[in-house]
Parts: sequence; C-alpha cells; structure tokens
Amino acid sequence: MSPDELERTVLSVFGGGATNAGVSVTSESAMRQATVYSCVNVLSRSIGQLPCHLMRQVGNVKEKAEDHPLYELLHDQPNDWQTAPEYWGMAMNHLALRGNFYALKNRYVSGAVRELIPLAPGIVQDVKQDKAMRLKYHCKFPDGTLQIIPGSEIMHLRGPVSNGYLGLNPVAYIRESIGLAQATEEFGARYFGNGTHPGMIVEHPGVLKEPKKLRDALYDTYSGLGKTHRLMLLEEGMKAHPVSINPEDSQFLETRKYQKSEIVDIFFGMPLTIMNSGENTPTYASAEQFSIGFIVYALMPWIVSIEKAIRRDLLKVDERRTLYAKFRVEGLQRGSFKDQMEGFAKAIDKEILSPNECRELLDMNPYDGGDEYRTRTSTVRDGGNNES
Repeated sequence: MSPDELERTVLSVFGGGATNAGVSVTSESAMRQATVYSCVNVLSRSIGQLPCHLMRQVGNVKEKAEDHPLYELLHDQPNDWQTAPEYWGMAMNHLALRGNFYALKNRYVSGAVRELIPLAPGIVQDVKQDKAMRLKYHCKFPDGTLQIIPGSEIMHLRGPVSNGYLGLNPVAYIRESIGLAQATEEFGARYFGNGTHPGMIVEHPGVLKEPKKLRDALYDTYSGLGKTHRLMLLEEGMKAHPVSINPEDSQFLETRKYQKSEIVDIFFGMPLTIMNSGENTPTYASAEQFSIGFIVYALMPWIVSIEKAIRRDLLKVDERRTLYAKFRVEGLQRGSFKDQMEGFAKAIDKEILSPNECRELLDMNPYDGGDEYRTRTSTVRDGGNNES
C-alpha cells in the first residue's frame, strides 16, 4: 500500500490528520471541541427521541404495521441491550462524526431479521465492490478476527458520498476548522489559567544573584487562576509592571465566534441560533419557525436518508411495495397548548385530521366515533343543509 493510499485509508476510517493550527484532529478528538460536541449532541438527541414506525399502505389506507417483526426493532428495541432512542442516537453520532453507520443483521433460521447489532467505529476497515457490483465489508473484530461480510447482512447508513457506496468522513474534510477551534479553546484555557500572564515584568534596581529563585517564588505565589488578585509584596525596591494582553484585542473572541459559526453552519447545516449563547435568541413568537427551520434544514436530510436505508436494507423486495419506515417529527413542532388546540381545531374542521388522529398526536386514547370527520358527519345529519 502506497503512502497516499495509507493516508486515505486512515482518514476514511478514523477521520484523523494534523492541522495547520498544530492540533491533530480525529473523529474522537473532535468531540472534545465544545461546538462539535454540542451539535452532535443536539442531532443525536433529536433523532433519538423521534419514534420510528413501520407503516403499511394498501391503496389509500395507511396504518402502522405492528404485526410485522421489524416494527418492534425500529420502534422499541433493536437488540438485547439498546432501546430504539439509544440506537438511533448512536447512529446519528456515527454519521455526524464519521459519515457511516454499520449494523450487522442477526437473523432467525427463517431468514427474518432478529436484531440489529451496531458495529463499533473501526470494525469496518474497508468497503469494496466485487465484479458483480455487490458490496463487501472487510471487518476486523476486537478479538482480531478478520471477516468479509456481504452487503446483504449489513445495514449501512451513509452521509454524503462520492463513490456511490461509502460516506465521506466530515471530520477529515473540515479538520482545519475544528483544529483552529480547538487551538483557540486551548489558548483561552492557558491564558486564564496563567494568573500573572507571560507579560508580567518585575523590575529590580540592582543585580540579582539568583534570578531563577525569585522567578520561581513569584510564579508559585501568584500564578494560576485561583491566585489572581492577591496582594503582591515586593522587596528591595522591586517594581511590578503588568503587560495586559487583551484576548479581544488579539481577535481571540472574534476567532472563536467565527469558528463556531463555520462549524455549526457548514459542517452540520444547522441554524446558528440553536447553538447561540444568548445572542439573537429566537423570541417566543418566532420559536415555532425556529423549530421548523431546525427540522427542515438540520434533521430532515438525515431522516429521509435513514428511512430510505431501512427500506433498502431491512425490507424484502416484495415488502417494499406496501411497507415503509416513517419517523414522526410532530413532537418537535409542538407549540404552546393554545397553539396546539387551535391547530387541531383547524385540522379537524378542514378534514385534514379526525379527532382521534389529533388525540393520537397528543398520546391520548381514542374514543368511539372519533374516527369520523366532523364536517362530513354534520352534512349527512343535516341532509346536506349546513345552515342553522
């Protein structure tokens, strides 16, 4: 393997690499950067809390396919040790930091999928196509076992792709921005951790016989965040001349803000306001539009990609005609109780939803007659005359 091929392999698997800021960035170390961690955490929690339903459509009738064995795996528990929110949240974490998520299909003797076993990062060493264009997953398990697993036995979620079958590692492509953000955080931590700062000058009127001893004594007594603002006692006519280095003057704060916006907007495609620290916080009146923007631009591309991957990897060919997966995002769009009630009333009045469908969105039990559309019922009851 040539050096260039080795570098590409390392980047595709681990997303690592040195940066011009002097910081080595990998998919693991990227999570130690505050903005990256916040974005990944928001995406993972948001995807994790969305219920995933396996739906069945026959003609114009759509219903939950609760009788299908795959329904419980997607909605409740994909394996013996994970709940559905944990599984989908972890999948989103892998996608955001590595561009790929892999799960092994454990089957019954009949061939039906019994459980989905997520593969830890690094287990899938490479993905290749054979002469028949079928995917082969080259895996190395923790015990050292090497195995080539056919694509039919892997659930593979991908981010953006260039070769058609392997997601691009986002950290590898934006590691310079993450590295600069990490460097500024480290600079800030050291700046405020060094109480006297490198610019402190102590002037002695004479000649020092042991300058190192004096320097060490001053450092031990006054350096450190917990020792700032102490009363400094100087002997033998010494004078202290602090040289202040304002982080804002050196564009430290501006650099941090820019790197934050670049990571949030370009890397994750999220509205910057969701990661703000008090600036441009959405008002109560705009909260609904803010939530819709987050769903449309940050979550929906991932949701659609996952739904289609479920269809491709987990459903049989004949099942794809009537079955499909659907994440319910309505829970993230809930406004105040008053707004919800007004919205449901309009939906019922316009025959968009029935009363029981509205109650289901509120996690309430249905009632007899609640499946009927009110306007149609009143039309039949009044003999077609709606005048009162």
